[in-house]
Amino acid sequence: MADWRKLIEKAVLLSGLFVLLSLNAFAQTRYETDFQLWNDTQFIVPLNEKKDWNAVVWVFGRFGENVKTTTDARIGGLITKKINKYATVGGGYLYRYSNPTFRQKRYESRYLGLATFTVPLSKNEKWKLVNRNIYQYENRYSRPNATILRSRFWVKREVTIAKKKFEPFVSIEPFYDARLRTMARYRTQAGFSHNFNKKFGGDFYYVRQDETGNGTRPGTLNGIGTSFRVNL
Repeated sequence: MADWRKLIEKAVLLSGLFVLLSLNAFAQTRYETDFQLWNDTQFIVPLNEKKDWNAVVWVFGRFGENVKTTTDARIGGLITKKINKYATVGGGYLYRYSNPTFRQKRYESRYLGLATFTVPLSKNEKWKLVNRNIYQYENRYSRPNATILRSRFWVKREVTIAKKKFEPFVSIEPFYDARLRTMARYRTQAGFSHNFNKKFGGDFYYVRQDETGNGTRPGTLNGIGTSFRVNL
């Protein structure tokens, strides 16, 4: 267990350095604005009795231009392997329709590899640092393809309200575009997680997403989002 903890802590520290090196460009960018509503839903199917291997069907829907039009829709799947209590790896595929500038529709295939690490920050493990890393290759068809590296950090704290458990959280996620050799996007979120029962849980959050002038969409956005998990 100690060896796994050390490995996970090193991975998180390296990802943290990735975030810190990217913040200077973020602080110097100017933006236009948009308000959006986001949702994604995961349907999780265990593939063995231990439930350490899982298949995931993942569906996204986002509404932008001040909630007037569909700006993003995706569907795809993942296979994940839970290495232990603190580490999960996986890979999968997403097909995406988008209209980020509200003027031209776009389509792409995304091929994903991911690794998620959890580091307890207190002895009772109520405080947690979660780090999800995604390697994302984007086949953009009529446009230049892209390779995106993403590293999201959550800080979570379990609390009990009216005998029900909630996890308030804050997170930051920079997106590095390997083709452009720059940080293309920064995403920050704040909200809470709650499991309604063993089969259904969700996150409810505020999101701010800032572009750095790479042409994916004009400016920045603010929004409200939900992320649901359905265990089948």
